[in-house]
Amino acid sequence: MPVALTQLSPEQVTAGSGPFYVTAFGSGFSIATAIAWNGQNLPTTYVSGTVVKALVASNQIASVGTATVTIVNPEGQGGISGALTLTIVAPNIDAVSYQMNATHTGAVTFNNLVLPSSSTWSVDVGGAASYALVVGGQVFVTVGVDRNSRLLALNGSNGTTLWGPIALNGYANAAYDAGRLFVVSGSTIESQTISAVDPATGKSLWSATVPGGGYPEPPVAADGIVYTTNGGFVTAFDETSGARLWSTGIVGGGSGVVAVTNDGVYGASPCTAVDLEPVAGSTIWYNNSGCGGGGGATPVVTDGVLYAPNGASGSSGEVFNAETGAGVGSFSADVTPAFSSSTGFFLTGSSLKALERSNNQILWSFTGDGYLSTSPVVVGNYVFIGSLAGNLYGLDTSTGQQVWSQNLGAAIPPNTESPETLYTGVAAGDGLLIVPNGTKVTAYTLSTSP
Repeated sequence: MPVALTQLSPEQVTAGSGPFYVTAFGSGFSIATAIAWNGQNLPTTYVSGTVVKALVASNQIASVGTATVTIVNPEGQGGISGALTLTIVAPNIDAVSYQMNATHTGAVTFNNLVLPSSSTWSVDVGGAASYALVVGGQVFVTVGVDRNSRLLALNGSNGTTLWGPIALNGYANAAYDAGRLFVVSGSTIESQTISAVDPATGKSLWSATVPGGGYPEPPVAADGIVYTTNGGFVTAFDETSGARLWSTGIVGGGSGVVAVTNDGVYGASPCTAVDLEPVAGSTIWYNNSGCGGGGGATPVVTDGVLYAPNGASGSSGEVFNAETGAGVGSFSADVTPAFSSSTGFFLTGSSLKALERSNNQILWSFTGDGYLSTSPVVVGNYVFIGSLAGNLYGLDTSTGQQVWSQNLGAAIPPNTESPETLYTGVAAGDGLLIVPNGTKVTAYTLSTSP
């Protein structure tokens, strides 16, 4: 039987993002099948006659480019398949999800970063604003008004409204990928929908029902698939058509935003973490420490490590090897932490602590005005955090020294995570730092050529 390769997962990865498993789908596979990467066979794991996977080393995706992937069977057992191309892209400078990216690290790097003396613009949007998506010179936010929402697009240069506001039922949250906005909304458990929106016009492209028995969390979109979480179910939709690809129940979990990497979809709930295969939704690994309960919060994946909160609102949790599910430690945080390449930034009480990721040594702590409230975000060599007193701080990531501050005149809301609320938070993308404060959205220009 001739061997055939029909699909890869992922089809695109980010340069420098670390090792990952590439999964090949096709036919004619056997225990002797190998995945070849640019003509060199990789150590390959046989899953079934239609699925095999192999670990790709970090040095193989160190720079932008493409890789040719084929399936190789021993002589006389099907030969070599046709090739598919895996694309290696530059790191993203946009904010496309809650905590800025699909893995929720809250980190981005801009070129020529300068701390500004004042805001670039500040606009009143008529209600409390969500976390911002910042893409291609546009800023997208949802705004909570009387337990409903409005979606609007702002000009990143001056804050003027480009389109909207578009009225939505219930609290709505959004994500972006590959030229489309994805918005989850609904005022009752039975009316939850996900819609794809043209970011240039605000026009709806498709909509679909979100399955589950609760209120869904913010969507996450990556590599052609958009994922929702609702009442313990993770559901995957095709970004182009809106077709439902799969829906998987997570044992022990009820809510929480998923984190999506090159090779996994991660969910977290009390004492439970799970890793799902992105294309098929099958369970790669599952870890439960013995307790249970409802709720959940946003996990973070960075450099092959999963930080899985135990409960709502980004609470303390467990740390796992993201590829194997093996437990490697624990962490403490009141809101979703942020990560640079070597350091984790955790807000506990009113103190922001920087921990060396290799050994959990506390490098420094910062209390500011005593009312620090938001998840931190990391932009190059600076970490930014807001307070309920309306202060926004910029700190040196290495020393914790305060190097910049602004007072916005209204509380910068905490990153409260609940399926019945609007998710909010500071975001950085496309050279801008975007801060919700009171009924305003305020922008600071950090780089004119990010």
